[in-house]
Amino acid sequence: MSQCARGVCGGESCLTLGPTEPVKGLTGTVQQAVTTKGGTRMASRYCIIGAGYSGLGIARAFQDAGIAFDIFEQNEDVGGNWLNGVYDATHIISSRNSTGYEEYPMPASYPDFPSRQQVLDYLRAYADHYGLRRYIQFRRRVERIEPLDPRGLSGWHVTLDDGRRLEYRGVIVANGHHWDRRYPSYPGSFSGKALHSKDYKNANDFEGERVLVVGAGNSGCDIAVEAALCKRIKQVAISMRRGYYFLPKTIAGIPVAEMEMPWMPLWLQKLIIKAALALIVGPNSRYGLPKPDHDLFDRHPIVNSQLLYFIRHGLITPKPDIARLDGKQVQFVDGSSQEFDTIVWATGFNVSFPFLDHQLFTWEHGYPRLVAHLMVPDLANLYIFGLLQPRGGAGPLISRGARLLAELIQYQERLEVPIANLIARWEPPSARYLVGVQETMRSIERLRRRLRRLAPRGSQPGGLSRDQSQSRAASEATSGPGYAVPAAGHASQS
Repeated sequence: MSQCARGVCGGESCLTLGPTEPVKGLTGTVQQAVTTKGGTRMASRYCIIGAGYSGLGIARAFQDAGIAFDIFEQNEDVGGNWLNGVYDATHIISSRNSTGYEEYPMPASYPDFPSRQQVLDYLRAYADHYGLRRYIQFRRRVERIEPLDPRGLSGWHVTLDDGRRLEYRGVIVANGHHWDRRYPSYPGSFSGKALHSKDYKNANDFEGERVLVVGAGNSGCDIAVEAALCKRIKQVAISMRRGYYFLPKTIAGIPVAEMEMPWMPLWLQKLIIKAALALIVGPNSRYGLPKPDHDLFDRHPIVNSQLLYFIRHGLITPKPDIARLDGKQVQFVDGSSQEFDTIVWATGFNVSFPFLDHQLFTWEHGYPRLVAHLMVPDLANLYIFGLLQPRGGAGPLISRGARLLAELIQYQERLEVPIANLIARWEPPSARYLVGVQETMRSIERLRRRLRRLAPRGSQPGGLSRDQSQSRAASEATSGPGYAVPAAGHASQS
């Protein structure tokens, strides 16, 4: 036996694991783990929850950094939401070039806006290329996560759906936020068929029906368009509670996701885009739609080149918010009413972590306040990854964010306080997640450079001692090196 290299055992002796060797099946782990009264201790390993876009990117970064980890995925394959959580005809609204991981671009043979199947094939190829499947326990659900001490400095208990209770050095939650369906509440009740957009697969299920889509996010608009294309559907209407900005998927043949101008002040970007929309789209009132009640980029704009076209051609009927439901009769706030056979609730999702104590977080408008969009204030070794809602493709942000996470973990292992509390001096906790891609990537790199200032000159994150890191952290967090790191996503735009 050798001393645990990362100090997880608090001075006990245990069997040291190789940095990237997975626990195969997590059974018969005499050579990989130590059984304690609290559960099976996975030495210095980390637990990643979810093998979707974020989870796979984190796994690759950990693999590259030599951080030992296991992944638990409740589905039968990688892909997360792209495996079975989107409708059949889904295409990304960002673009091929802006959505792939930095280290593994999407194939050049893909179209500008790949389909759901192409994205899923890409994620499977990514997992196979880097040999990530061997770390994953499929069809395995995490039921509960609890800190070993009040601040999580000693590690976390992870309870699985098969009853096993494991001890991990830390936990990374990457289970996505497009699964806990949100439903609105209206007076009365609807007697027709109703489903959430999460459960929608294709428009063939609505043959001969009058369909109302409630909600005008990107999913709601896509579903309304697809239903309007199905000639066997009697009627399609879309109900919007508020107005939105509508952007075409391309401008001058270039995907709008690739037209971010981080070198330009955000106010000027907004001015230019709104002027272009005034010429290309015109006011929402011409389409029977409400005027936006927010500034551009304060909420996700709708990226859809067909909805407004279909409205002008009478294939989709715009309706205001619902006032009341009465059987199949739907009454709207403008006093009109109409019968529908089916309602599709495209009303979004709640951010929730059912395996964590809700009171571990400070919530704001349904979102947890996190430091650098990753860390929970006052807690160590618990990381929430993937809540960012970038205005472009997520792949590059996942790649950069995962590398930042790997460095944060290496720093945290040599601290006796939560690193979140040190970084919060530079980046106060925030619950704002709508971000620009390029400026957020720059913020990530600035934070990585700032972290390295805590280390002795010439050393890597893994070379920090507790005394050195805490002393320098306390000094720099108080005085600063002469510049402040903006919160990722708050750098001039959100």
